[in-house]
Amino acid sequence: WHLGGSDYSAESRALSYTVYKWSSYSSTYLPENILVDKPNDQSSRWSSESNYPPQFLILKLERPAIVQNITYGKYEKTHVCNLKKFKVFGGMSEENMTELLSSGLKNDFNKETFTLKHKIDEQMFPCRFIKIVPLMSWGPSFNFSIWYIELHGVEDPDVVQPCLNWYSKVSLF
Repeated sequence: WHLGGSDYSAESRALSYTVYKWSSYSSTYLPENILVDKPNDQSSRWSSESNYPPQFLILKLERPAIVQNITYGKYEKTHVCNLKKFKVFGGMSEENMTELLSSGLKNDFNKETFTLKHKIDEQMFPCRFIKIVPLMSWGPSFNFSIWYIELHGVEDPDVVQPCLNWYSKVSLF
């Protein structure tokens, strides 16, 4: 690639994050379990303490990035706690987030990747925080479980910085 032309497309890669905040969790099903992908380990997941809204996880990226995809890992078998419906929000602060996705998982053992909204009026916008909000599990009245989350996007400062500059101007209004 070269910087002069518009054919420069930054590398999309797995983004590092920490689990920053959560609504609740039950017993040993800690929020940070979503950082490791262990599809054959029944206990390697976050599980909410109840299915009363709002249940959520907030992930904090190591640095601002254009977050393009989210991948959900799952247990090796179907599971009543899998998310039948969920929403994903993102933004530079946890107080000011945009809805990036409203979808659901199939109740199977295959990883699923979703494209996240990452443009406003054709302009890419950066996120520092990603909030996952489970809305419904496959089993009625079961708690929500998330087994594994991987975020993909662009964190190259050459790409992100101009988007940050644009975003900070727009978000003042």
